[in-house]
Amino acid sequence: MWNRFSIKIQLIIFMTVLISIVEISTLLVVLNIQKKDSQNNAILDANTITKSINNDLLKIILNPSTDMLADITFRLSAFKKIDGLILLDTQNNPIFTYGDTSNIMKEKNRLLKEKNIFTDDNILIKENLEAENYTFGYTLLNINLSQYKQKHQDITATILQIFPFTLLLGFIISIFLSKSYTRPFSKLLYAMKESDPTKNKVITIETSAQNEIKELFDEFNTQMMQITTSTNEINTLTDEIEDTQREVVFTMGAIGESRSKETGNHVKRVAQYSKILALHYGLSEKEADLLKQASPMHDIGKVAIPDAILNKPGRFDKEERKIMDTHATLGYDMLKNSQRELLCLAATVAYEHHEKWDGTGYPQGLKGEEINIAGRITALADVFDALGSDRVYKKAWDDERIFTLFKEERGKHFDPKLIDIFFENLDEFLKVRVQFKDI
Repeated sequence: MWNRFSIKIQLIIFMTVLISIVEISTLLVVLNIQKKDSQNNAILDANTITKSINNDLLKIILNPSTDMLADITFRLSAFKKIDGLILLDTQNNPIFTYGDTSNIMKEKNRLLKEKNIFTDDNILIKENLEAENYTFGYTLLNINLSQYKQKHQDITATILQIFPFTLLLGFIISIFLSKSYTRPFSKLLYAMKESDPTKNKVITIETSAQNEIKELFDEFNTQMMQITTSTNEINTLTDEIEDTQREVVFTMGAIGESRSKETGNHVKRVAQYSKILALHYGLSEKEADLLKQASPMHDIGKVAIPDAILNKPGRFDKEERKIMDTHATLGYDMLKNSQRELLCLAATVAYEHHEKWDGTGYPQGLKGEEINIAGRITALADVFDALGSDRVYKKAWDDERIFTLFKEERGKHFDPKLIDIFFENLDEFLKVRVQFKDI
């Protein structure tokens, strides 16, 4: 349960409890000192009283008389602190008593041995009556502690009145100290949450402290800079790898097309068409870019088709068509085992770009949205460019003939939504065709 509280709250509770313990301990110590001081003052007062009447008490022991007893009784009545007194000879026989001696008589034997006995309200004291180093008897006094206790109680009351204010002051100090101690950690936690060295976003934290806090902050700043530097190096290497990967993919796609006497610009145009279609279809910029990079590999399987079939100027016979159609599966088999996102998508494009919306395509006969969107987009992009370009087996079609075919094949060969996107954004496609036209 303790760990549920924040460090700041824990510090406030801990320091408040600690201050309370110190204050209570101080109170108990002061009270104990005051109690001992009261007892010592009572003993000193008893000694003073005894010395002041010492001679009179000696006279009573040596030559008691009625007048002398009356005189000593009168003198003792002036000492309000004395509740009772017993004068003993050396044989411990009472010679004279004054006041209430019941408490003295109860503790007489013990008092003769211990000399001082403290009770809640009184102190019993034994004093020797001496003259010229000779003991003539003893006085047993019962001193009332009410005056000392009242002083003791007054001091206690004063301390208790001060106690809440000192506790409040301690609580305020504990809040201040808790903030002071937790502020550096709050700054560090904020910097850790807000910093993202992988995106070059680093919050540097400073402090005027010259202790372990400064070492902690400096170490955090150093590590953030090291992570940022390392991340930048990794990103640079990653970019180089991805650039190389894209270049390899594009080159492989161009190689596949060049074997069928098609120019490298064909794959460039297909890539651009694919991105346009992807963006207008609703794919993200990242997804559209990935498809642009993968689409040039759509005919990579053609590298395994014999030249005699691949470059045949006329129509294929049944057997040749069967062989030619395997290029989709061959391309997929070449790429399917890769764990790279780009090559995985390229494998899908190679495998599904000859599937048709109505299910009459190959090699799997997929229908509608069973066909991956990348395959549907590349199919349209590839056919548009192929029909508008010269091939060994045909001349380029004019635009009207292509547009007529697309309208006829809407919902048959092609995804109807993609056909609508094509015509709605036709200017963009024609611009790309001009930009990357064959030389």
